[in-house]
Amino acid sequence: MLGTTVDVLKKWADRWSNRPFIITGQETLTYQEYYQKVCQLSNWLLQQGVRHGDNVGMLMLNCPELYVGLLATHRVGAVANLWNFRLSQNEISYLASHVDARAVIVSPELASAVSGYDSGVILCTGPIEPSAGKLHNFAEISSMPTDEPDVRGPVETDLSSVIYTSGTTGHPKGAAYTHQTQLLSAIQYCLEMGLNLGSRGISAAPVIHGGATNFFMAYLFIGGAFIDSGRYDPERILQLTSRHQATELMAVPTQIFELLRVAQDLGMSAELFESLKLIRTAGSPYPKEMVDQVHKTFGCHLLNTFGMTENCSNVTIMHSGYDPESSWTTIGKPTYFWDAKVAELDDSGDEAMKEVPKPGRGQLLVAGPQNIKHYYKSDAAPRYMDGWLYARDVVDIDAAGYMQIVDRVDSTILSGGENVYPQEVEMFLKKHPAIDDVAVTGVADQRWGERVVALIVSHDPSLDGQQIENWCLENSSELARYKRPRQVVFVDELPKNVFGKLERYKLKEKFQAAIGELGDEQRLRALE
Repeated sequence: MLGTTVDVLKKWADRWSNRPFIITGQETLTYQEYYQKVCQLSNWLLQQGVRHGDNVGMLMLNCPELYVGLLATHRVGAVANLWNFRLSQNEISYLASHVDARAVIVSPELASAVSGYDSGVILCTGPIEPSAGKLHNFAEISSMPTDEPDVRGPVETDLSSVIYTSGTTGHPKGAAYTHQTQLLSAIQYCLEMGLNLGSRGISAAPVIHGGATNFFMAYLFIGGAFIDSGRYDPERILQLTSRHQATELMAVPTQIFELLRVAQDLGMSAELFESLKLIRTAGSPYPKEMVDQVHKTFGCHLLNTFGMTENCSNVTIMHSGYDPESSWTTIGKPTYFWDAKVAELDDSGDEAMKEVPKPGRGQLLVAGPQNIKHYYKSDAAPRYMDGWLYARDVVDIDAAGYMQIVDRVDSTILSGGENVYPQEVEMFLKKHPAIDDVAVTGVADQRWGERVVALIVSHDPSLDGQQIENWCLENSSELARYKRPRQVVFVDELPKNVFGKLERYKLKEKFQAAIGELGDEQRLRALE
């Protein structure tokens, strides 16, 4: 029996009462102090009418109150709904109404996003003017008793948390996890990173997101310490990592690039990060040069992972300290508790289960104990066949079994009768020295069916479409000629989600006018 997240906390509060758990720039909470704050908030939630099985919304930046709120919600047997703070106000209002949230805990910077919520209480973690009955300040919690609430807690099969998809089609969908599946994921993270009682983790990524939530839970499970990073700031992340001797850092590739740049600009040597053993990442492809820079600048290894909202975890890992150098840009192989296979791309029938021979290309299917069967409070369900969940990602698998994400199945561009995968083109274009960022999409075209369009962020104002065309043709051994962009649009920035991942579904809407215009020779070039 794994028990619950609350059982884990109570065990460590009793056994390691004076050991530090939550470390911030201002204070350190021991396990006992953290447990007392959890009890205080639990008692407050009960006072507000929150009961077993109710939903509590959480719209928060990284902060101690987030970690307290998560376990306090679990303690009363309620379900923590972790909402992406990049969602629109309409999407947040929809989620609060959809799950009938009895309470919402919100960071003051995000309070406006729940201004229309009036079905329950709102608890703000920072200074804000209280209003008639609905809006409360976190200062109220300090007056509540520190004794454990006199109500039954959860059991391991109860729901604990709901993480939401990014809402690329329709409303965001929730994946609900039980205490059991959440602790399985924590155990998996501990095993993958080799955590122990002396481990200290810090997350540059927001802990309201599934991967970072599991990262936090791993340190609670193992009895380690967790360093609060606050609102993302690369210089502060580096300072906290060094000052508090973090052993593991979680960050997405976009953040890793920024952390590397800032460390180099500030002249921070690897000696400042001698305690750091590992950077854990996920979310998007990256070049091998990034791994080399991590080794040199931080003196640690990189752990790359692949996972889905639908399985409360990652399903594959690549560890640069143990896997061969040729695999360092891949998502690796299946990890603890998981199986994976690569099936033929034609998924119209049973033949979809036919595995492709190695090396080959196909779509990824995964099987493991944390896969959800249905979305929370929804008739929709992920697609399964014989117990295998369709990840909807196209991967290349090499002879040794290492997998490389090519793109989403649904992102495929059909141009001139050929399949073009945007991420494949993006990774090629990012090698151009003048390109800082790029997104590739397909738009309707009378000649090609769809034409490949590259939206490019560049630091070089002289770069134009013809130079990109010439560069693609000169390097056609790396990227087939038919995959090259037929149109180039220069933009200032690209839409990214809370994890720094490209929000591809927003590209056509945001840049519709620019993609449709052909005539500005400096900013746009259509290539035949």
